[in-house]
Amino acid sequence: MHTVDSPKILVVDDDKDILVVLDLLLTHNKYEVETIYRWQSINDTINNFSPDLIILDIALAGADGRAICNEIKTKPATKDIPVILFSANTNVEKSFNQYHANDFIAKPFEIDVLMNKIAKHLPNEATA
Repeated sequence: MHTVDSPKILVVDDDKDILVVLDLLLTHNKYEVETIYRWQSINDTINNFSPDLIILDIALAGADGRAICNEIKTKPATKDIPVILFSANTNVEKSFNQYHANDFIAKPFEIDVLMNKIAKHLPNEATA
């Protein structure tokens, strides 16, 4: 059952193994999690799930997560949702903010780094 205290995180990646790991990790840490591997359904999922934060892979089959992030951040309804881009391509770390992303995580990622970045972008977590 969803409680008001559980921040909602949407994870978008076309690697189902990463989705399983993040779902288990984030659920264990008391987040409400929705995962999708088909980027084409991201807008419907955002509308239906209303995430407090989005973790978005850059290298998606048939799409660039940076372009999706830019689209999310330029729409009035979704511009305030923090987006953390993640990728095995660490060169992206230098330019993630030009796509209006709030943060970047390199793959493979350390759990502590991921959890700290999530807490940083969810104000409720900082005071918990």
